[in-house]
Amino acid sequence: MGEGWSLPGRDPGERERANPNVLSVVAPPQTKAPLTRGVGGLVLNPGVRPTSPLLRAVTVAFVCICLVGWTGCAPRRPIPTPPQAVPDQPPPIHELLAPLNARLEQPAGLRGLAKVTYRDAEQRGSATQAIAVALPDRFRLESFSLLGVAALHVCDGESLAAYLPREGVVYRGAANPTNVARFTRLHLSPGQVVRLLLGLPPFATGTDGARVRVEPNGGYQVNLPHFARGHATLWFDAQTGWLRGWEVADAAGDVRARGELDDYRPVAGGMFPFTIRLSDPNAGRHVRVEYRELTPSPTLPDALFTVDTPAGVEEIDLDAEPLPAP
Repeated sequence: MGEGWSLPGRDPGERERANPNVLSVVAPPQTKAPLTRGVGGLVLNPGVRPTSPLLRAVTVAFVCICLVGWTGCAPRRPIPTPPQAVPDQPPPIHELLAPLNARLEQPAGLRGLAKVTYRDAEQRGSATQAIAVALPDRFRLESFSLLGVAALHVCDGESLAAYLPREGVVYRGAANPTNVARFTRLHLSPGQVVRLLLGLPPFATGTDGARVRVEPNGGYQVNLPHFARGHATLWFDAQTGWLRGWEVADAAGDVRARGELDDYRPVAGGMFPFTIRLSDPNAGRHVRVEYRELTPSPTLPDALFTVDTPAGVEEIDLDAEPLPAP
């Protein structure tokens, strides 16, 4: 692992020797390195090289579709997108954004199995992840090795915990952006993590100040120019209305985070993007989440998003060693 991986009371090399081949969704927590504030709450830490797939992915910006009332697993065959004729005029902005905002207003859950792939200029890897999320801010992430569960990370909206069985340690703290940054290297709220895992943009999609235009390829582009200190852009398919991608740029126009959604498939009456690509163009980091199985669950048990500290396992309080203010 790279420099900057400092854990209270533990040797970083010990983690590497114990579990050298597992690329987990969430990295061991960061306790010392300072954070750098980014656009819209998305924070990149140039002094630390994240080693986890989704978390690095989210260093770009780290979540699918609200699935209220959906049941059953999705079929595996993707639905092709038909050829598009370039429309003359775009629809009203509120018609494009309404489905995204409606999903966020209706609580729902999702469980699935995904292949997560990460690459940058120096390294690449992939891992199988079991993912469970529930709007607005609960998630459970399990990464697997040949020996079983390599890491378990849970958030119930109030507390965040990471259990590393082979290291015999549980990290536990408040569910806030500071503690999320310990694992993700991003100053993200748990709600933003869930939105990214659900294929939704990690920012608010209000209509104030928004503009829409027709793209040469027939799609619709929505610009949110007053987004934080920069602006955000959304791309929609003109015929289906599906969200195809999003982007966050700073005040200078440099793209800080990008998401692409593809391979939409029917899931019990709705459409879901089975492929989610996240990238940090400046750093050359790319993450690809490919869902293999999806099971919508209107309600998920509270116990799914918590973890007890097993007997004989060390527990470390994340809040006992606060990070510098971002």
